[in-house]
Amino acid sequence: MRMKQLREAAGVSKWTIQFYVKEGLIPKPVKTSPNMAYYDQSHLNAIRLVRELQTKRFLPLSVIKQLVTRGKGGLSVHEIRTLVQMDGKLFRNLEENPDVQPITAQELSKRTGVSTEDIRVFERIGILNPIQMGKKKVFEEDDILLVECYGKLQDLGLTKELGLDPTLFTIHRDSLERIVMEEAKKLTTQVAGKVPMKQLIKIVEEGTTITNTMIGVIHKKLIVETVKKYAAEFQDTVMMRNPNG
Repeated sequence: MRMKQLREAAGVSKWTIQFYVKEGLIPKPVKTSPNMAYYDQSHLNAIRLVRELQTKRFLPLSVIKQLVTRGKGGLSVHEIRTLVQMDGKLFRNLEENPDVQPITAQELSKRTGVSTEDIRVFERIGILNPIQMGKKKVFEEDDILLVECYGKLQDLGLTKELGLDPTLFTIHRDSLERIVMEEAKKLTTQVAGKVPMKQLIKIVEEGTTITNTMIGVIHKKLIVETVKKYAAEFQDTVMMRNPNG
């Protein structure tokens, strides 16, 4: 379709469409000449998605761009919309620990023994996500648990001098982010639209606990395998240097 047809179908102006293309919010059109470009249903769907995320979900264009850009790896408009519809609904029905109240960075430091400096580093690299409560930023249960675990690693003797630093966990965050994106693709491609949203949310909530256990087991097995591998390589090196024992 031509620009005029797309404008009428989407209900937006020519300048809006051109801005969306420039910002990478919708695909570039097929240009047959400097003044002639053609669009198809994918452009119309993309525009409708952006408008929906703006007007119904109240998301800023910067966030929408991240969603759309990540979706280029295989998520369709319908699949992205499914993920957006799940936002704010996941894990709301799980029983929360009433004894764990939101606390400030200073309170979290006192509780765990982890320095406020390290807590701020975790926050800066996006592993901790405090919320604004009045004039204070506070940390909720998951963030408290994470810092408690970090404190336990320090108690075991893993200090900064031995290489333990909050930035070390960017490896885990980045790896898990890639895993979650692949999971999202699989989930939305194979499940979305085939089961009701309520059931889909239950699958994600309960499946996450099971999957986390499986990931923990895989992690442990890989550590054991890696230790065995390097131990064997070390023994081989020793034997080569001292063939007579």
